[in-house]
Amino acid sequence: MKKKIWLSAAFVISLLPMLMNQYGGRRGVQEISGIINLRNPIGILSVLLFAAGIWLSLPRKRVGKILGAVGTIGIVISELYEFFTWHILTVTGKLSLEFSLRHTFPAFYIGLASSLAMVIAYFVIQKKLEE
Repeated sequence: MKKKIWLSAAFVISLLPMLMNQYGGRRGVQEISGIINLRNPIGILSVLLFAAGIWLSLPRKRVGKILGAVGTIGIVISELYEFFTWHILTVTGKLSLEFSLRHTFPAFYIGLASSLAMVIAYFVIQKKLEE
């Protein structure tokens, strides 16, 4: 139970930067909250996989660990996906790394760093609590 609480707390903390505006806000582009990272299918699936891997009693422990790991890694993928695509439908109509870099707030990079730290923490906590 202790492991589940530690992992869940670390996961929630890693998601907190998503509450800040991460995209837009320059030259008439509306500011967009990082919550968009969790509302895309990758983000939703990642949260569900993490929760299932941590909180469900699965017959094989290894399956739970894999699901939790895929969930944490999926959040990073979700953030990167939104970084590259958030503006396509509403602003530019095309994929543009330059636009993404110019119109992404520091909060995005903080969120990405915290998500990457969560991936590392997940494996460290898993290993430490098994010992």
